[in-house]
Amino acid sequence: MISLLAHIANPAETADRRRTERRTLRLDVAARSSTQETAVVIRNLSRTGLLIESDAGFALGETFILILPELGAAPARVVREDGKSFGCEFLSPVPASAISAALLKAPHDDDEAQAIAEAFAMGDADDFVAARPTSALLFTVLTALFAATALLFIVALATLNFSAD
Repeated sequence: MISLLAHIANPAETADRRRTERRTLRLDVAARSSTQETAVVIRNLSRTGLLIESDAGFALGETFILILPELGAAPARVVREDGKSFGCEFLSPVPASAISAALLKAPHDDDEAQAIAEAFAMGDADDFVAARPTSALLFTVLTALFAATALLFIVALATLNFSAD
């Protein structure tokens, strides 16, 4: 057996010190805070954070829930604000599969992206919901039903009387 010498170098320092790679996209999703529910546009996304655009005002430090494709609810916190753009960090890293699902759900056709952007700009929630694929709506509804069923099951278990007679 022959030993090989190796040198492991630290990655070169760059001006961008993000911990994970960001992927650029344009994806319309729903966001819920304690005071409002609104449509937001994801501009870039990584496992640890994202950049969103929204006409709704989010405050620095505000926590909200994003509904991501194939993942469902993902809590995030606003860490940077610049007009209608908000830099956010996820409270816990999202799986790489959620990033892939978001990239696949994002429109790839410029005409489709423009149509969704116009529906979003109009501020009409009905147009926004109509622009979302049926599978995304179905997934959101099924996720909510599953969560409700699990909660009912836990409550039922907690109310059972386990006495030895």
